[in-house]
Amino acid sequence: MKHSEGTKEELGRWKLHITRHDFIGQYIYPMLGAKSSNGVECEATVVQDTGTGRLTLRYYFGDGKTIYAKLYSDELGAHSYRVMKELWDRGFGYDSLYQVPEPLAFLPEHNLVLMRGVGGAPVGAALNGGGSIDLIEGVRQAARWLGFLHRSSIRIGEPEPEWDSLKTFRVCVRLIKAAAAGPEQRSLLLDLMHLLKDKIRNLPEKRPIVQTHGRYHHEHVFISPSAIAVIDLDRSRPSDPAKDSAEFVRVLRLSAFKSGVDMNRAREATSAFLQEYLSQVPEAAQGLPYYWSSFILLSLFGFMKRFRSGDPRWQSLMDFHLREIEQAMEIRI
Repeated sequence: MKHSEGTKEELGRWKLHITRHDFIGQYIYPMLGAKSSNGVECEATVVQDTGTGRLTLRYYFGDGKTIYAKLYSDELGAHSYRVMKELWDRGFGYDSLYQVPEPLAFLPEHNLVLMRGVGGAPVGAALNGGGSIDLIEGVRQAARWLGFLHRSSIRIGEPEPEWDSLKTFRVCVRLIKAAAAGPEQRSLLLDLMHLLKDKIRNLPEKRPIVQTHGRYHHEHVFISPSAIAVIDLDRSRPSDPAKDSAEFVRVLRLSAFKSGVDMNRAREATSAFLQEYLSQVPEAAQGLPYYWSSFILLSLFGFMKRFRSGDPRWQSLMDFHLREIEQAMEIRI
């Protein structure tokens, strides 16, 4: 049985199917290298469901062993497994400082990827001063992992079109929705869109193409004494390296703002990340201001279509995004 459309109801039905005892005994337990699951208990729980048409589950066995699974409603399941397998076999395995989850199997009839978990604590835990990771050192290590990926010769998947990597279509869609939700803001919205258009007009034509992560966020980077491991490679494709670095700093700074972290600390972390990353991939600098600007506008239009100007959160979010746009458009690397 294979699900075709990513509805919440359908994923819910498939979740029930893949957490059944007979399914676990047939497909999951053999991944542990054992011949029989008789007498072994397993607790299956959903650990992530963000409404994107994908679910992440954890199978925890009574002997302390754990296997993770990701259930897909689209074609990204096969692609994600292929990316992890290729990276694991070509320098991102157990014997490397830079790692990805170990891929165990792809079950096409269930559109399910099985993998081992990664060790360590997420860099995101350092935002609020929690855990054992220092924020500045954490982002530097995240930059090193990204530099290692971008310097590799690995290429998996079709190269991403420029309009897709810059999220141009999504920016336009959110612009329309934001204008519909707040007609009084249309002049501002159009001014911002013109700023982005004028900015991107100067985007250099010849830029490097590397294997990108696709969703490189601080929550996806795990640090341990022996390794830096990164998860969530569903969107990994050949593209401009600036895409990953711009996405990392945009999400890091927005998360810091929403969490009430001192923005001076966030700026210090941004500088540390970019300094470390660009020392390894200096050619990414030429595209960084353009990608960063586009991604911030995408975030701004997203919040403007959800909130009204009378909302108590409106002004602070608006001020934050306008400051970020100014920073991104004027950045000098």
